[in-house]
Amino acid sequence: MPIDRWIDGVIGVDSQKRTIVKTLLWRFIASGTTVVVVFALSGNVVLGLTAAAIGIPLKLFMYYFYERFWMTTIEWGKVPDDPSELTVKDVSSGSSGRPRGALAQRARSP
Repeated sequence: MPIDRWIDGVIGVDSQKRTIVKTLLWRFIASGTTVVVVFALSGNVVLGLTAAAIGIPLKLFMYYFYERFWMTTIEWGKVPDDPSELTVKDVSSGSSGRPRGALAQRARSP
């Protein structure tokens, strides 16, 4: 397990495999929601299943590339790869406002 970016137990960048698994799991959840909503509106479960079946391939494709786009293109909200570049403001804090986690200890020490 690489420890190149430890922030409160979360490690660095998602692998392509992780993105694919997240995509498939999200599509299962979202498609179930589509079936329920369409059924609730129309009273026709077949219509709900049809709507979900039509959306699955398109939405899988769109979500996967959306995730990869954010991961590779959008810099906003990313944490530095080198923990020594972190400042106290980069480290999550609890409701007390004090930094927490392993890096928080390092960030607070001189």
